[in-house]
Amino acid sequence: MWGKGKKGEDVPSFLSRVAGRLEFPVDVGEGLPQLQLMGNREAIVEGCQRVLEYHDGLVRLYTGRLRIKFVGRGLRMEYLTGNTVKITGRMTSVEFQQG
Repeated sequence: MWGKGKKGEDVPSFLSRVAGRLEFPVDVGEGLPQLQLMGNREAIVEGCQRVLEYHDGLVRLYTGRLRIKFVGRGLRMEYLTGNTVKITGRMTSVEFQQG
């Protein structure tokens, strides 16, 4: 998030400056997904572009810059609204893979 200024000093990038002024995380401005986990029983993912795979033991999502894989038992997609997905069940792992 930092670049080099005229004298070689670190300066915040444009996205960092905008995010700071608007008071939202820099990751939102960079297109990274937002994840909210409630223990191992519930996950809400904002920024989902596509469901790649879905069954009771595995949910794989595509978010543009990341692929996110949820592994567990009894996994269910409670809703898929716009770009937000809610997954419930007993999650045993969450894995991330670049684009």
